[in-house]
Order: sequence, then structure tokens, then C-alpha cells
Amino acid sequence: MIIRPLTVYEREAVRDFYLALVPDDRRKRFCCSLSDETISSYVDRIDFSRDTILAAFDERAQIIGLAELVRGAGAGEMAFSVLPDRRGQGIGTVLLEKLLMRAKICGIRKVFVIFLSDNTPMRRMATRAGMTVSTVDGESHAEREMSAASAEDLTRWIIEDGLSRSGYFGTLGIAHWGSLLNPCANASPEPPKTPVPVA
Repeated sequence: MIIRPLTVYEREAVRDFYLALVPDDRRKRFCCSLSDETISSYVDRIDFSRDTILAAFDERAQIIGLAELVRGAGAGEMAFSVLPDRRGQGIGTVLLEKLLMRAKICGIRKVFVIFLSDNTPMRRMATRAGMTVSTVDGESHAEREMSAASAEDLTRWIIEDGLSRSGYFGTLGIAHWGSLLNPCANASPEPPKTPVPVA
């Protein structure tokens, strides 16, 4: 699995990921049910130069999880979403750890996550990450104070970021060449031909 920050040139990949979420996953990600138009408008407003959007990629260089760190005046808000068939594999936990490191490097002194009280996986992730969780009227709020980043933290981020980018493009190349060598692997099977009646 490769995790790396996305750039403004990958806005459409973020849009496609969120629009592909089923209604219940949209509700858990955004704490309410959103239409395609509202999600698309949300993606249009993402500021890739200010905020951090992390994506987890599979062996075919496809996005299987997204995490966001949005900088506010006094704190940074985080949000997470992992595809249903990839849950339970620690992807959300790794995304959370990466965002916490990013928050430290950016000088953010407090982070928080808002999620629905029935989102048990998010509650577990937040608790394991040392966040304080409180719940009111069906909505939970988890927060954690952040320490200042060290030189070691910064060096680690730079090295891991470089490795993740090179790993992604290597994986993308393998997936691309694999599809060229075996074009039938991704093609839909042709429907059976109808026999032509004999006169």
C-alpha cells in the first residue's frame, strides 16, 4: 500500500472517489447525506495548497482511502474514508498517523475529528491515537493537542514522502504496462453471439 499527498491536478480523482461512495458511507464521511451535486461542489472548494489530502493506493494505483487535514484558525480538522472492501486492514489507522505527523510539521497545535456516534471504526481509531472523545446528540468529537515537530519528524516526512511518490509512479507504470501486455484482463467479456438461423 502506498500513501501520498495529492495535488491540485488530482482533484477529479478525489471527486470520483467520493461520488462512488454508497449513501451510508457518504453519511459517515460527511456526517449527513449529500447529493452528487453537493459533493462535487465540496471537492471544487478543496484548497490543495493550504490543506493536506492523503490518498492510499492499492497495487493497481487505484485510490482505496482518503484522508483530509483542513487548517482552521485554531485547529486542524481531519476526516477519513476507506472503501468498504478494504476496511479492517489498518488503512484508516495509517492515514490517521500520517495526518498527525503532517499536522505537527505544519505547526498545528490541536487536531479534531467530528463523526457520527454510530461510526465505531472512527471512534476506535481516534481512541488508539490518544484523542479525547465526547458525544452529544448523536455526534462525536475527538481532539488531541499536538507537540511541536522535531528535526527528526521533518526528515522522516521528507524521506517517506519521496519514497511514496517514487513507489506510486512505479506501481502506476507496472499497472499500465500490465494492461498493455494483457488487454483482455480489464476488458468486459463480449456477450454471446446469437446463432444465425439456417433457412
